[in-house]
Amino acid sequence: MMREYCYHCDADVEYSIKELMIDTEIKDVVFSYLAKIAYCNDCGEEIYISELSDENVKSANKIYRELKGLIQVNEIENLLIKYNIGRKPLSSLLGWGETTIIRYLNGLTPTREYSETLRKLMNSQNMLDLYHTNKGALTPVSKRKLYARLMELLDHGQKSSHKNKLVSVAEYFLNKIEPEAGESITPLKLQKLVYYAQAWSLTFHKSLFEEDFQAWVHGPVIPDLYIYFKEYGSSNIPKVSSFDPGVFEKDELTVLDLVWSVYGKYDAKYLERLTHIEKPWVDARTGIDQNERCTNIISKEAIQQYFSDLRKNHDICSEYSLNKYVSNITFM
Repeated sequence: MMREYCYHCDADVEYSIKELMIDTEIKDVVFSYLAKIAYCNDCGEEIYISELSDENVKSANKIYRELKGLIQVNEIENLLIKYNIGRKPLSSLLGWGETTIIRYLNGLTPTREYSETLRKLMNSQNMLDLYHTNKGALTPVSKRKLYARLMELLDHGQKSSHKNKLVSVAEYFLNKIEPEAGESITPLKLQKLVYYAQAWSLTFHKSLFEEDFQAWVHGPVIPDLYIYFKEYGSSNIPKVSSFDPGVFEKDELTVLDLVWSVYGKYDAKYLERLTHIEKPWVDARTGIDQNERCTNIISKEAIQQYFSDLRKNHDICSEYSLNKYVSNITFM
């Protein structure tokens, strides 16, 4: 049996719980709600139990929120689940105190303004707009998780898996670096590694992801990937310590391992110069000045054709042969 201290009996006693409709008032709103009250089995007087009191407060706040049209605790919980974001990161993204969301989840009633702000985030496009405005308030890990989830939600059908695949390819390489060994990846280098991963995947098997590269001044670039890592500028991107290779098929991992082993040891500028002597990027910029902005698409067909010819002409069939080819390239 349950026991609790009874003030009237001055002893720990057994008690019973009854549900009663209670009248209460919150911020000038009078209403009734179903409360749980504990009574001493010996004297019949009410016993205070903190857990029941907290539960009753939450029940009353729930009714009050319903009457005032304010966001409910479960709706906030669903937001966190939907966007794969923590309570503190969401508060930071909104520019609120880092414990604000935690307090709302614990029963504190939000103002109408804050409630409407949270409700608007149920729309994924509104959340994406907020992300682009305030993403600097997030840690790199929280930023990557939220962006990946938004891309998944905003694309439909097969596109969502493709968009996620692009992020996964980038994270594969960011998981490989060992900073203590002097290894690093800048946004520029990452674009080139992802490009060669797509190129050799198209040549050996199939496309790794749906997005197309554009022929930018410094080589092939996927705009979404550029935006995602833009804050790092020319600095190194932090290592991704948690990565699940299970998102890739065996043949895809074989290509990714190959690209990392061969191209991963070169710096961004070397890889940029390499793409500049290759036909897909050169052809996509036909008629464009060297330093002129360009968003022309480098088609998958052009990439596949060039690297398939490269494979055939140089008998590239293994890490050894590809490594030999790349290391023997000379620039004019």
